[in-house]
Amino acid sequence: MTGTWQQARSERPPRRWNPAERRLWQVFREGQELNLRTGVPAEDDPTSGPSWSARRRIRAEVIATLLLNGPAAATGRVRSLRLTGARVTGRLDLRGAVIDCGLDMTGCSFEDELDLTLASVESLGLNECQLPELSPEVLRARTFMMRDAHVEGNVWIQGSRIDLDVDLDRTRVGGLLNANLVVIGGDFNGRNWPRHDERPGPGLIVGGSLNLASAQVSGIDLFAAQVGEGIWLQRATVGHLCAASSTVTGRFGMQGSTVTGELDLAGTLVRAGSPDEVMIDLSDAQAGKAVLTPAAGSVGVVSLRNARIGTLQDLSEHGPRTELDGAVYERLQPLPPHSARTRLVWLRRGCDLYTPHPYEQLASAYRSSGLDREAGRVLREKLRQAAAGRGLAQRAWGRVQDLVLGYGYQPWRAAIGVAVLLTLGTLYFSTVGCDAAASRTEGLCPVKRDEHPMWDPFLYALDLLIPVVSLGHDTAWDPVGPAKIVALVLTVAGWILATTIAAAAARTFNRP
Repeated sequence: MTGTWQQARSERPPRRWNPAERRLWQVFREGQELNLRTGVPAEDDPTSGPSWSARRRIRAEVIATLLLNGPAAATGRVRSLRLTGARVTGRLDLRGAVIDCGLDMTGCSFEDELDLTLASVESLGLNECQLPELSPEVLRARTFMMRDAHVEGNVWIQGSRIDLDVDLDRTRVGGLLNANLVVIGGDFNGRNWPRHDERPGPGLIVGGSLNLASAQVSGIDLFAAQVGEGIWLQRATVGHLCAASSTVTGRFGMQGSTVTGELDLAGTLVRAGSPDEVMIDLSDAQAGKAVLTPAAGSVGVVSLRNARIGTLQDLSEHGPRTELDGAVYERLQPLPPHSARTRLVWLRRGCDLYTPHPYEQLASAYRSSGLDREAGRVLREKLRQAAAGRGLAQRAWGRVQDLVLGYGYQPWRAAIGVAVLLTLGTLYFSTVGCDAAASRTEGLCPVKRDEHPMWDPFLYALDLLIPVVSLGHDTAWDPVGPAKIVALVLTVAGWILATTIAAAAARTFNRP
C-alpha cells in the first residue's frame, strides 16, 4: 500500500489503476466532479449497481489512497473527491482517518460498508447513494448530506459532531438509525421537502428505531417521515422539532428532553402496542410550544407527567387520553368560552386518581385567557372530587356547600336561598296568632306581655335567619307547636348558610 501512496503523490496516477480510477485521480487534484452516469435513469439507479459495467467501477482502496495520501492540488485549485454514478467495490475503511478535503459521492452504489468511525472530514455527501451499512460513529464534519439515499442495514452516527446540518431527506434506512449523543450545530433533517404536491411521498424512512437520546440539535425536521420501531429522544436538547404528518410504529419518547421552540406533532400517526400503552411520552420534558394533535387512527396514551410547556395545543376531549399529573402549561388551546364541561371530561380521562394539581392548572389556563367563570367551574369540580374521596360526614358537608354556594363560586345561590326562606317564613308567621290559653298547643305569643317590640313577621323571620346578630325579635316571642318547628328550621338554615359562607370566604382569601 505504501508504494501506491507514493505513486499517488507523483504527477501521474498508478498505471495499474483502471481508466475510471485514473480519471478520478486527475479530477481530484482539480476539485472537479467525475460523472460516470449513462444518462438513462433505469441504468443509473444505484440499486442496480452490481450490474454496472467495469468502466463505472472504482475500488475502495483507490478512494482511500486519494483521501489519505493523494496528490497535491493543481495550481490554483482545492482538492476534493467528487464522484457520481460509480460502483465502489470492496470495503471503504476510513476508520480514524483525518481527511482534509471534502468527500462528495452522488448516486453511487457501494458493494460493502462505508466505515467512518472516529474520522474527521471537511464535509460528507452521500446523496442518492446505495449502501449496505454506514458507520460514521464519532464523526467530525462540517456537514453531513445524505438525501434520497438507501441504506440496507443500520446507520450509526452516535457521538458525532456536525458543525452545520445533517440532511437525510427522503432517505431509506432498513435497520435502525442511531444518533445518540450527537451534537449538531444546525438542523437534523429527515423530511419530505418541498412539502408540496410536486414531491409526493414520505420523508426519511427507518425500518427500525430512530434514536436521538441526549442529542444536542438546533432543530429536527421529520415532516412526513416513517419510523418502524419508535423515535427516542430522551434527555435531548432541541431548538425545534417537527414530526408533523409522520408515521411512527411504537413510542415517540421524549422523556426529560428540552425543546426551546416548538414541538409539532400535528397529524402524526403514532401506533403503540395497545390503547393503554404510552405512544407520545413527554414526561419530565420541557417545550416552548407543543402541538399534540395526532392523526386519527393513532393508538395509545399521551403522557405529560411533570412536563412544563408554554403553550399546549391538543384535540381536547376528542383526542387521545392524556396523562396530566404534574403537568404545567401556561396556555391551553383550544380553550373557548363555555368549554369547561368538555375540558373537565378531558382532565378526568387523564387522571387515574384525584389530585388537585390538574384542576388548578386548568383553572389557571382559563384565568390567563380571561375566562374567570370557567375557571370557577373547574375549581368547583376540584372541591367536589376532593369531598367524594373523604368520609361520610365530610361528603355530606361537601354536598351542602355545593348546594348552597357552589363551594363559593356561585354566591347567587345563597342569595336565592335566603330570599326564599325569608319569604316563606314571613308568609307563615303573618298567619300565626297568639293563643293566650294556658294549654296552648300552637301560636306565637310575646315572652313578656308588657315588654315586647311591635309584631312584624318579616323582622321575626329575618332575625331567625341571622345567627350572630340579633334584632331583638327572635327572643321576644315564644313559638309553640308548628310555629316552633318553622322557627327551628329557619334558625338551623341560618347557621348552615353562615357556616357555608364563612368556609367559602376562607377559601377565597387563601386562593392564590
